[in-house]
Amino acid sequence: MEIKPRQTLAEEVYLGMRKSIIQGQILAGQRINEKEFSTRAHISRTPIRVALHRLAEEGLVEYVAHIGAVVSQITAKDVEEIFEIRIALDRLATFNAMTNMSPKDYEALNQLLLATEAANAQDDIPTVIRGFEDFNNFIYQASNMPHLVMIVARLRDYLKRLRDVSLSGADRRAKALVEHRHIYELMLEQNRPELGRVLTEHLAYSKTFILEEMAHLSHE
Repeated sequence: MEIKPRQTLAEEVYLGMRKSIIQGQILAGQRINEKEFSTRAHISRTPIRVALHRLAEEGLVEYVAHIGAVVSQITAKDVEEIFEIRIALDRLATFNAMTNMSPKDYEALNQLLLATEAANAQDDIPTVIRGFEDFNNFIYQASNMPHLVMIVARLRDYLKRLRDVSLSGADRRAKALVEHRHIYELMLEQNRPELGRVLTEHLAYSKTFILEEMAHLSHE
């Protein structure tokens, strides 16, 4: 039996801050004051400083002269780059998953889609968003490419704040559901050329939607 060591305080602070940034509880452009955080959490500033440096390495935080650590703004260039990478990695993962999955796996993925479609019919947005994430995660895990899974998880986390906002619209959710169903059917048919085309279009549309959402938010 493998016994995992207890997380260090710096690790706990890092994970807590990272989750708060990804979920939008700490907003883009907001300063993270080490002293205030230390006082509020009743801990020294050292683990906070270590956590902030790790977040800076991930691009979630940046250091601004005379200000300190600030939650990074997501730029259009960031979105363009991330989706270029996502297209390549998602195609690779889905092609691998398509050949790895058993009939039982395909049925499980179908049931997941049915549950998400039912949640959307009830306008249950949080469940729909979780369903989309579960659909993607199912395929990533079925690809049997753990390093790819880790890379994609970081990229998806970076855009989670904007992605969740974009999926709050009924039209966007409905289109995404249709696209996921189409991806599933093409995987079942083992239609690699058409699957590659649909995946590229699906992610390109997601990118466009997020860029439009960014433009909208910047004018509010």
